[in-house]
Amino acid sequence: MSIIIGVDIGTTHIKAIAYSEAGELLHEERVICKTIKPAPDRAEQDPEIIFQSLISLLQTVFISLRNESLAGVCFSAGMHSIMAVDQAGEPITNAILWGDTRSIRQARTLKDNGLAAEIGARSGVPIHPSLPLCKIMWLREQEPEIFSRSYKFISLKEYVFLKLFGKYVVDHSIAAATGFLDLHTLQWNELALKTAGIRKDQLSHLVSTTHSENLLLNKYRDYFNLKQVTPFIIGSSDGCLANIGTGVWNPGKAALTIGTSGAVRTTGSRPLFHPKQSLFCYPLTEDLFVTGGATNNGGYVLQWYARNFLQRELVSEEDYDWFVKEAHKVPAGAEGLIFLPYLQGERAPIWDAEARGVFFGLNALHRQQNMMRAVIEGVSFALYQVFQSLEESSGHIGTICASGGFVQSPLWVQMLADIFNRRIMVTNIADASSIGAALLGFYALGAIKSWDEVKDRIPEGKIYYAIPSQHADYMKYFEIYRNLYPALRTEFQKLGSLVRGH
Repeated sequence: MSIIIGVDIGTTHIKAIAYSEAGELLHEERVICKTIKPAPDRAEQDPEIIFQSLISLLQTVFISLRNESLAGVCFSAGMHSIMAVDQAGEPITNAILWGDTRSIRQARTLKDNGLAAEIGARSGVPIHPSLPLCKIMWLREQEPEIFSRSYKFISLKEYVFLKLFGKYVVDHSIAAATGFLDLHTLQWNELALKTAGIRKDQLSHLVSTTHSENLLLNKYRDYFNLKQVTPFIIGSSDGCLANIGTGVWNPGKAALTIGTSGAVRTTGSRPLFHPKQSLFCYPLTEDLFVTGGATNNGGYVLQWYARNFLQRELVSEEDYDWFVKEAHKVPAGAEGLIFLPYLQGERAPIWDAEARGVFFGLNALHRQQNMMRAVIEGVSFALYQVFQSLEESSGHIGTICASGGFVQSPLWVQMLADIFNRRIMVTNIADASSIGAALLGFYALGAIKSWDEVKDRIPEGKIYYAIPSQHADYMKYFEIYRNLYPALRTEFQKLGSLVRGH
């Protein structure tokens, strides 16, 4: 039986699964990743700790396979991480993660001088502090000594391949999330390079997501005790591979995930550029492109509220289900209370790192359950706003495939079906990105010729149908929700300047 190990390098966990060609999950391991937050606007990881955790995890999975036929290893990774390394390949910074917003001023400068629109038209990615482009600009301006010593700027996945194979390679999907890739040519964009003040040779060599490296450095071949040549397929980004893992590779379908953050994405045969640059577009394979938007504020918002207002930690799926059930003790609209969920700024569709959370409409009769309901509805409205932008680019989407821990709460899934006014099909896959990585690995090796060959391997759960009367009720409140951010945008910027002290 042929097996691929799918690895997902996330910001909270690294996961590794052994997945058979027949679609059977044979083994899985995971380890927690620690995020370093030296300041409120910083989010970093130590690349060496991440690498050591990953190879230890891989070794455990290799041992578990015993005499099974290992076909290869394929990688998924979070987007937007960036680190500087010296000429010896040694890190001279930590990996700066997607949630790091230190480069707010650099992103705003690009928007003010018009370069954001010009670069975004080529890259397919809106300018935002999460982009490595903006983070490198920050390093150049704020850490000139480190910037001048930097030989290359690479992501965490690139660091893994550098350590294992001694090569600087980056797949098109991870590269597209930097802001430096020209989506039209799949080459580095000279304007973006000039804007950041770096050269093309300071970035890695571009390769397709099906590219493989076969010659492990001797010390790692011995560490893994691999007797035969094993392809290590570079793979793609976690968001793109979550679409594959949930069976979203045809028009008319979208993937909806809610974890710490959240996202809505669809897949098409060509790049899609939103007219207002509200969405991203990433290449997956030579004929598949993933378009969508991610929100910074998913399950994290519920955790924040429970911790700070209920003195309760949301740890298990049962905890989240309790939160949603409590919230449903009041009707849709939370009796006139609306919540903007921008606790960590926001990406799609507003792309404003200075946006903040707001309870709007509080009165003396509102209770704890009203606020809990408004919190869930705020997260759901944010995702619906992304969905609306997605349909503007891709056309009508009839089915939404939902995955993530939130699907264990039927009330929340039904709420989303009612808000979106679409049927939602729950996909019973816990780790869609690592499953997607394994499937991409089989595709890269030729074991899968067409994605439709594997549609029966995606386990489907319950289907939720929208209730039209509920949708109509939600839309009355959504109309107010949608108008709040434009009304407050200037005040958010003023507040941000006060907090930063300038």
